[in-house]
Amino acid sequence: MRRLNGFLTVALLTCPIAIGVMARSALATEFRVHTGKESRVVFASKAAMEQFEGKTNSLEGMIEIDPAALGDTASVRFEVDLATLDTGLKMRNTHMRENHLETSKFPKAIFEGAALRGRSARALEAGRAESLDVEGTFTLHGVSRRIRIACEIVYRPIPAPARIEFNTTFPVALADYAIARPQFLFLKLSDVQTVKVRGVALEAPEKITK
Repeated sequence: MRRLNGFLTVALLTCPIAIGVMARSALATEFRVHTGKESRVVFASKAAMEQFEGKTNSLEGMIEIDPAALGDTASVRFEVDLATLDTGLKMRNTHMRENHLETSKFPKAIFEGAALRGRSARALEAGRAESLDVEGTFTLHGVSRRIRIACEIVYRPIPAPARIEFNTTFPVALADYAIARPQFLFLKLSDVQTVKVRGVALEAPEKITK
């Protein structure tokens, strides 16, 4: 009987918390990012001997958020197909993919599990650019690191489907992700790359339940 009473007490205490979490999840909207011309990822290298950019439109992922009450957290996941990065030179692409990014073993760069910092729980205003500090785990070349990046987003509820436009720029040090720097004259990389990301996440269709 004592055990049963203890169980009931725990259940009564935890139920409101669980219901609150479920309510927040139910209010969140899922926005999806698809590969295409509206998405763009650029790795920019500015070394003394050479400057170039690796570009791709192969960005996919999702943002799960409640635009009416942003709160302190959001669920996000983005993936970039590194084998599609194009630097403008075939030989340079081959060396970058095979010898340094090793895309056969580590095909994707992934950012996930973000938390929004420095914001009150107010609604996103339609059409207004908002600056957010976003914290999450960035995985590259098999190494995962916790990072914080500054991101600008714009929420556009009309026309349907609603969309979130986003862009960010952040540094990536090659040594932090165990990426060897090439010493070939035709492929000089800077120690720190500048990563630029822009894209559009469209509101996902509601799931139909039977």
